[in-house]
Amino acid sequence: MAFAAPSGYLGARIAKVVAAELGVPASLRDWSDDHRVKFLCSMGSDVPGSLMWGANSFATHMASRQAAPIASADIARVYPELATSTTQTGAGSSAGGEQPKFTCETETRGHLIVKFARVGTRSSELLILEELALCALQEAGIEAASAHYFESDGYGFLEVERFDRVGRFGRRGMISAGAIDDELFGMRDNWPAFAQRCEEAAILGADSVRKVLVLTAFSELIGNGDRHFENLSLMTDAHGQPRDVSPAYDMLPMMYAPVGGGIEPELRLVTPSFQSLGARSDVWEQAFRASHAFWLSAAADTRLSGPMREIGIGNARRVVEIVTPLLPALEPLTHEDSSRTMDHPR
Repeated sequence: MAFAAPSGYLGARIAKVVAAELGVPASLRDWSDDHRVKFLCSMGSDVPGSLMWGANSFATHMASRQAAPIASADIARVYPELATSTTQTGAGSSAGGEQPKFTCETETRGHLIVKFARVGTRSSELLILEELALCALQEAGIEAASAHYFESDGYGFLEVERFDRVGRFGRRGMISAGAIDDELFGMRDNWPAFAQRCEEAAILGADSVRKVLVLTAFSELIGNGDRHFENLSLMTDAHGQPRDVSPAYDMLPMMYAPVGGGIEPELRLVTPSFQSLGARSDVWEQAFRASHAFWLSAAADTRLSGPMREIGIGNARRVVEIVTPLLPALEPLTHEDSSRTMDHPR
């Protein structure tokens, strides 16, 4: 229930909308566990994972089955309306994270989390980079959420397919690393240490642990320092038991994200750390392949600004310099290789 409760950008706005109706504080920061349970049992029809609590939430879910998905022809009109509505009211699911977003269901792509930003801003560039990062992971053999960026009415939208949904009405169980760690370990230190604890507790196997290590190394090589415990999840089986690491999500170079007051950080080269990972060649090789392809694709992507493409070139060189001592026999991708392997449909 802690995992499914409102959080992040949408959660803060949802709290304001439901405060009077539910009798809960208007600020999400002031919610207690009782407030979260009250929300989940009354309005928790579209929470992450496969569970719903309470007859009211279930009734809302059943009523929502009568609503038609958004038609492809209507997306260019509906998405800007949803973006405006979300920024004003916060109506939507309790999907976490601070990036402005809403959830919806479309005819062609099913259930989505849609992140948005104004075109021409650093935030919209980060949405493009997130699309490229998730594609690069998929190309490198790491399961990741499918994402697609497009622009409409002055907004840039990143559609991210929900891997906790199956078809129109099916759901898959999942739970965040944070919820698991809080319950079993109480550490919340870093992803590799969490994965090791899960292996020792027979929650995850060696392949799943290695995937967490690769995602950590990839994050280091793309400048993604936002590796909190809600950005990693485990999929659960029909009995609610964690079985495997979820597809990767929220993967992007957060070192370039705007900070307080909308200030855009300087575009500096990445500075990866080896502290929590060591020198496992199998981990770094796969992470390098994905990150090098990612930076080359960023350098060649005309949707990005000139300075961002330039830093892509610099970072492609930087990751080669950093990883080559670990993998001396490695032959990095060339720019031409990247153009062939990362030719994604726009």
